[in-house]
Amino acid sequence: MRLARKLVLAVVIGILLVVVAYDYSAVRNDIRDAETRIADDVATRGYGLSVTLSQVVRDSGSEAAEALIARRNQGDRVTIRWVALDVPPTDKRAVDLSPESVNELRQGRPVRIVRGSGRGARLVVYRPFVGQKPVHDLAEASESLDPIQEHQRRRIAGVAVESGVILALAIGAALVLGYRLVGRPVQALAAQARRIGGGDLSQRLELGGHDELSELATEMNIMSERLAGARDRLQAESSAKLKAVEQLRHADRVATVGRLASGVAHELGTPLNVVSGHGSMIAGASEAREEDRESARVIVEQAARMAAIIRQLLDFARRDRARLESGELTSVVDRTVTMLGSLAAQRGVEIRVAPAADVTPVRMDQAQLQQVVANLVLNAIQAMPKGGPVDIELGAVRCTPPKDASGERDCLRLTIADQGTGIAPEDLPHIFEPFFTTKDVGEGTGLGLSVCQGIIEEHGGWIAVDSVVGTGSRFSVYLPAVAERGGESTA
Repeated sequence: MRLARKLVLAVVIGILLVVVAYDYSAVRNDIRDAETRIADDVATRGYGLSVTLSQVVRDSGSEAAEALIARRNQGDRVTIRWVALDVPPTDKRAVDLSPESVNELRQGRPVRIVRGSGRGARLVVYRPFVGQKPVHDLAEASESLDPIQEHQRRRIAGVAVESGVILALAIGAALVLGYRLVGRPVQALAAQARRIGGGDLSQRLELGGHDELSELATEMNIMSERLAGARDRLQAESSAKLKAVEQLRHADRVATVGRLASGVAHELGTPLNVVSGHGSMIAGASEAREEDRESARVIVEQAARMAAIIRQLLDFARRDRARLESGELTSVVDRTVTMLGSLAAQRGVEIRVAPAADVTPVRMDQAQLQQVVANLVLNAIQAMPKGGPVDIELGAVRCTPPKDASGERDCLRLTIADQGTGIAPEDLPHIFEPFFTTKDVGEGTGLGLSVCQGIIEEHGGWIAVDSVVGTGSRFSVYLPAVAERGGESTA
C-alpha cells in the first residue's frame, strides 16, 4: 500500500495544483473584467463630463456647471468633480497629480489612476475640457473599488470551498482506484513472490486487465512453471543418481554374496551327498524301525532341498553362457510338468497345459529353459496354498521388445498363470532383484526370478508380469523365433 499512497498523494497534489491554478486564473480574469468595466464606465463618464462641463461653463458660467455636477452626483456610484491645473493648493479645484500625469493631460490625453488602497480605494479618470488650449480645467470622474474587492473576497472564499470539495473527492477516488488498480495487484504480486521464495511453485496468479502488472503476473507464472520443471528435473536426476549408486552398492553386495555362496556351495556339496546317501541307506534298510526309516526319508528330502538351494546359488554366482540350439519349447514344458506333477498333486494344484496349435521353433539351451519353466511353475504352486489350477500356454505372437524400438517381431510366448495371492503393486518393480522375496522364511532364497530373467535375456527375450492381489499372477516369457535370428546360432 505504500506505493498506492505515494501515487494517491501525487495524483491529489496534481489535481490540487490544477484546480488552484484554474481558480486563480478565473479570479484574476473576473477582477480584470470588473476593473475594465469600471474603468470604461468611469472613462465614459469622464469624457462626457469634459464635453458637457466645457459647454456649460462657456454658455452659462461656472455656477451652472457646479449645479450640474451636484445633480449628477446624487445617487450615482460615479462621483464627478471639476478640478484645474495651475491653481494654488488651497483652491477647492486643486488636484495632486504627478508631473508625468500633468504632462499627459496638457497634451490632451486622459489619465487614469487609483487613489488609496484596501477599503476606500477609488479609480479616478481625468480628462481635459474639450477645446481648451492650453489645458487648464479637468473633468474628474471616480468610482469606489470596494465592490471589486468584496467580489474578490467572495470569489476567493468560493474557490477555497470548491478546491476543498474537489480535493476530498479526488482523495476518495484516488484511494479507491489506487487500491484497486495498484495496491491490491501489488499485494498479490508480493504474496506470490513470497510463495515462490518459500518453494511453493504450484500456485498461479491471475490479474485481470492488460497492464504492466498483469504482464508481470504472467511472467511470474511462467517463471514458476520453469522453476518447477527445473526442480522436478533436478529431483529426478538426483533420484536417478541415488538409485544408480544404490544399484552399484547392491551389485557389489550381490557379487560378494555370489563369491561367498560359490565357495560355501562347493564346501557343502560333498557333505550333503554323504548325508543324503546315508539317509537313503537307512530309509531302505529292512531291519530298521519304521520311525527310523521315516526320519531318514525326511533327512533325504531336506538334503535334496539344500542341494537345490546350493545349485541356485551356484547358478546365480557363476552362470555359464547359454549354448543355443534350434528346438521346440513344447518338449521342455512337458518334461518340467512331468517332473513337478507329484509335488503339485501333494499341494492340491492341477497343472493344465493348453494344446499348442502353432509353436514356432526357437534357439535355446534346453537345460537353462527347463530351469526357467521349473522356477516359474514352482512359484505358481507356492502362490496357491489352498490349491488350484496353474495354466500353461504356448503360442506364436507378434510383439515389440520393451527395450528395442526397431518394431514388431515374431516371438514364441510361454504363459504361466496361477490363481493365487498375487503380488502387491509396490513389490512388482523388485521381484527380479537378487535376494528379494515375498515368500515365508524357508520357502525361497529370492534368487529364482533373478536367475530366470538372466537366462531369458541371454536368449534374447524378456519376461512380462501381470498380477492382481487376491486374483493371481501371469508370467509371460517371450523368446525370439528362429526366423528373427536368421537361423544363425548365438552359442
